[in-house]
Amino acid sequence: MSNRSINIVRVTKDDYDKVCAIIPPDEIYSGTDYLPDYFHMLLDMPNVEAYAAVVDGKFASFYLCSVVDNGRTVINRAARTNKGYAGMGLQPILKRNTLKNRDFDKIAATAGAHVKAILDLIEAGKREKILLMEFRSYITSVDQLKSILNTTGNMTPTSAKPIDESELANILTNQQVCCHLFPEGRVIVDWVPYRLIKSNASLIKTIRTTVIGSNLKNDTRILTFANYFNALAGLICNIEVYGRVGETLAEHIYLHLRELISKVITGKVIIRCFFQQETNSNFITSLMNRFGFDITEIWGTRLVCIETTPEIYFRESKL
Repeated sequence: MSNRSINIVRVTKDDYDKVCAIIPPDEIYSGTDYLPDYFHMLLDMPNVEAYAAVVDGKFASFYLCSVVDNGRTVINRAARTNKGYAGMGLQPILKRNTLKNRDFDKIAATAGAHVKAILDLIEAGKREKILLMEFRSYITSVDQLKSILNTTGNMTPTSAKPIDESELANILTNQQVCCHLFPEGRVIVDWVPYRLIKSNASLIKTIRTTVIGSNLKNDTRILTFANYFNALAGLICNIEVYGRVGETLAEHIYLHLRELISKVITGKVIIRCFFQQETNSNFITSLMNRFGFDITEIWGTRLVCIETTPEIYFRESKL
């Protein structure tokens, strides 16, 4: 293996086919891999870097990170290595190339809380658990969703409304609001953890993001985020729910679903609804049932956010 030629290259949008061929999409996340649909959007973002390990002229491994929190935190966002190159240490090589000379405080990641490797790192004290969220997955057909939304077409939200980037920036710096919505001091949106600082608003609010807020000036405040992508399993939408969950959440779900069906979509629609641990999951399920969604099991029911310092990360990863 030492005789094989390994080159590290900065990935561009022209490398789309080569990156997607590293591992077939049907072998990742039960057909819900976001990377093929997100690829171009991510590479257009100013805080994203992506590299590939090219072995003997072929893309063998890929790593993508996001830099958030005014440069303080690097997020491990996407990584994959072709099975034919397992054992070559390509991911450590990619991460060393990306991270070694960068000035940052923390390196973080989110993952399914059922992943044993993650649990082992937490138990060994090599990673700090920052935030744990529950999630449930729901599925329906596009035709059924459109039919139900047309039936409720006259629904007029009384308090829920879209939140733009400027409003989101103000929310993230409002301590009174944040202590209620984000008691752990972080907000996870589309699997990316962010600190509660103004500059993160522009990173959270991508071209795929819808933010809905309601009752933000009282104790029943709710803030929800939705991002969508197309995958083999269907149209996937991640919805994160923060705040006091009650009947007002129906207005949020309605607005997010309305936004979804404005896109050109066919087949299945899968909603992954993320919520804080104290939230009654049965209420979430009953609410989704109203919109024609059935609960389904797709890749776990808990998300965990972990982080560590660069020193610990490099030492234990031998970078």
